[in-house]
Amino acid sequence: MISTIMGIGASLFAPKIMSQFRDQKVKVIHAMPGRLRIQCDSWKNDIVAKTLDEKVQSHPLILTSKTSPITGSLTLEFVVPHINQEELDDILQFIVQTASNALLYTDAILMRGMQKTLDTVDIGIKKQTNGFADFDSLFVLFLLGKGIQAFSSTPAFSTSLFYWAYTIVKGRGSDKPHV
Repeated sequence: MISTIMGIGASLFAPKIMSQFRDQKVKVIHAMPGRLRIQCDSWKNDIVAKTLDEKVQSHPLILTSKTSPITGSLTLEFVVPHINQEELDDILQFIVQTASNALLYTDAILMRGMQKTLDTVDIGIKKQTNGFADFDSLFVLFLLGKGIQAFSSTPAFSTSLFYWAYTIVKGRGSDKPHV
C-alpha cells in the first residue's frame, strides 16, 4: 500500500520536476560514475552562477560543485560513485529550484536589451547634436509640448505630463556632480 502511494506520488511529482528542468532548458553535458556536468543558458548570469555555487554545495549528496558563468555549466561530484534515480531527481529539483529563485534577483533580459538600445540611441543623439541634446532632454521637450498643446482640453492630463517632465529634469540634475 505504502509503495503504491509512493509510486503514485512519484508519478505526479516527477513530471513537475522534469517540466521545470525542460523550462530552464537544462542539458546534461557529461555523466560518469560520481560526476555530472549540466548546462543551462540562464546560469550564465553572474548572480545565478554565484547562488548555485553557494547553495548547491550544501546538498548532502554533493561533495563538490563548480559553476561557470561563462559556459553556464555546473559540474557536480557526488559523495558516492552511484546515485539512484530518486536521488538524482532530488538533486536536479534542488538545482532547478535554486536557479529559479536566483533569477528573481537578476535584471530581466528584456530590460537589459531596452537599456542597451536606449543607451545606443542616447549616444547617437549626443553625437548628432554635438552634445547639445540627449534622449531625456528631447523626451522632456516632447512632454512639455504635448502638455501645452492639450492643456485647454485636458488640464489634469497636461499637469501629469508637466510633472513627469519635471521629475525627469530634477532626477537628472541630482545625478550630475556640481562643479
